[in-house]
Amino acid sequence: MKNSVLLLIAFCTLLLADTLLVPSEYPSIHDAISAAQDGDTVLVSPGQYCGGFSFQGKNIVVMSSGGANNTFIESPFSDFHCVMITGGEDSTAVLEGFSITNMNFDGTSHEGRDPVANGGGIYITNSSPTIRNNVIINCEVSEFGGGIYIMNSSSCLTENTITDSYAHGTGGGIRAGGSSVSGQPLRIIDCIISNNEAQITGGMSITHSNAEIINNTIINNLGIGAQGAGGIRINSPSVLLYSNYISGNDGARGGGVAISGNVTLIGNIIVENQAGIGGGIACYGNYLLMENNTVCMNTALSDPYGTGGLRIVQCDTAFVTNNIIWGNQAPNGTVPNILIYDTYITISYSNIGGGLDSVWIDSTSTLIWGPGNIDIDPQFETGYFGDYHLSYVSPCIDAGNPAYEYNDPEDPFNPGYALWPAMGLIRNDMGAFGGGGVYYWLTVEEEESSPPETGLVLKSFPNPFSSSCTICFQLEQPSHVVLSVFDLSGRLVKALVDEVVPAGMYSEYFDGSGLCSGMYVLRLIAGNVSTSRKCVIVR
Repeated sequence: MKNSVLLLIAFCTLLLADTLLVPSEYPSIHDAISAAQDGDTVLVSPGQYCGGFSFQGKNIVVMSSGGANNTFIESPFSDFHCVMITGGEDSTAVLEGFSITNMNFDGTSHEGRDPVANGGGIYITNSSPTIRNNVIINCEVSEFGGGIYIMNSSSCLTENTITDSYAHGTGGGIRAGGSSVSGQPLRIIDCIISNNEAQITGGMSITHSNAEIINNTIINNLGIGAQGAGGIRINSPSVLLYSNYISGNDGARGGGVAISGNVTLIGNIIVENQAGIGGGIACYGNYLLMENNTVCMNTALSDPYGTGGLRIVQCDTAFVTNNIIWGNQAPNGTVPNILIYDTYITISYSNIGGGLDSVWIDSTSTLIWGPGNIDIDPQFETGYFGDYHLSYVSPCIDAGNPAYEYNDPEDPFNPGYALWPAMGLIRNDMGAFGGGGVYYWLTVEEEESSPPETGLVLKSFPNPFSSSCTICFQLEQPSHVVLSVFDLSGRLVKALVDEVVPAGMYSEYFDGSGLCSGMYVLRLIAGNVSTSRKCVIVR
């Protein structure tokens, strides 16, 4: 009986929900929110709008009808927060489809005014809204969270772009701290965090008690100060960093990632970052679990304690397994790949450039050099500066931990063989494209995923990418296949496949180095069915 009453209340709430139109019914977003009730939708037409508004504690949807490319929110002159969500709102409070800035649209600061302390674009405290499909750009704060500031929240941020923002303190893109709500983690998923700057931590600063950071692209962020991290700084009792692409970031301590607390890293690509010390990863304490990461071609600049790849200091326990740590660089006489100080660490089933000779360990540390470690060129498919997939002849294929729990996902059409982008048999592949983390790329919900009845699978990785990506498609039966790339105007950019193809999983290399930044459409036609998906070039 109780459940029936609850269902009836929910049904009545849906019937009473209203859509409030801006500007045809209400001149401003603020006015529409003031008139809205829980469950309502504030639908905003394309145009430029005044920010500085709050959700007023209401669980409503505020969304644009034309998307972030056509709908702009700028903070008013008297209030540098663009959007405030501070009234205990839950996940049904949604902000979707806006370009948000607390600077003028031409990118210049408001003259004669100091920026707000925290959260130039979006300011969230003691609330857990859903923030999706927004572009937060050209925001500035005097302290924390240039683009987004989050405190005491279990928010979910999905498919947002946070770019070109600045914090005089920490977290040029995002600053998240405090505790979870109702035990649920803070989630940051499928976002692009790029070209942000701060004195401490250019991309994201996470001190939240429980966070999951999944499948984000964290590129070209800068931590300026002497203690700054480049891409992401984590100081937390529980953070999962899973299947992220972290590249081109620059900081003083931890070019790609700086860690303290209890952190799990699975399936990340941490490449081509630089820092004074800890070009790829700098870890300072407590607990670290690293499984199936690719940490390559990072650079340390300081002498004598540079460490290009992985620097671990005063960590109670560290487990490093199934990783590729290769090709990292440091000044002459310093350690290019791994430095260990006052730490208990186990390294196994990993490809370590230079082997044990490339690992520096002090007298207060304990290193367990476990089974399965190798020192062989990983032979990436498209070169060191490509996407870091393994080539068909890579020694890292089927070289990870043979235990069942580390297995690659199995290709349902080829039992006993791995599902791409894992390769070979189902034994774990070293690096970011091996193990259970690979499965995320194949199951993540996408805006334009194909209906199940088509029997087609179309994916690309990395996405976004800077110069090239690998496109994967799967057929249930032999078909004449046409795989093409189009721009958003419908112009054919490149034809990749036009032939009869047997059933199975296939991959094609797409070189986008000559194309402009922006969104493109991949189109797969197999017989009389088709599917498409978006890919993004970011430089």
